[in-house]
Amino acid sequence: MPAVTPRAGVSGASIIVWRRVAWNETDAAGHNHFTAVFRWIEEAEHALFRSIGVEATMIPRIPRVHIEVDYFDRLYFDEVIEVRVGVAKVGTSSCHFGFDVRKTDGGRAIGGSYVIVHASGTASGAKPWPERIREGLTARTEVTTDLSS
Repeated sequence: MPAVTPRAGVSGASIIVWRRVAWNETDAAGHNHFTAVFRWIEEAEHALFRSIGVEATMIPRIPRVHIEVDYFDRLYFDEVIEVRVGVAKVGTSSCHFGFDVRKTDGGRAIGGSYVIVHASGTASGAKPWPERIREGLTARTEVTTDLSS
């Protein structure tokens, strides 16, 4: 696997997940379907949350409210990719992430950013992050997971 290097713009917790492009993540042209990246970053984000102690019951209360994606290169079935997700900024109730998807040669295939908000459960509106989650998000830690085997 490529060496882990610090990412520009990441000020808090981050994760690197190595995985393979699955058959159902490709389109008729044989490369990654544009929607696959949304699943990849969500998978990485959830692993990052688990690593900082966020309970699974909180996941429905942290929706994505904005996302930007740029596509630079194609990814193909069974290709090993590196998905990096990192905290760029933590607000009172929001969290801004940056992400990259890279090929094994280090080439950037997909990149972008997104924002989540800590919602107040079933009521409308946002709610400040619990302090222990804020501490986990802002800690300069990096987790790695290899799902490519």
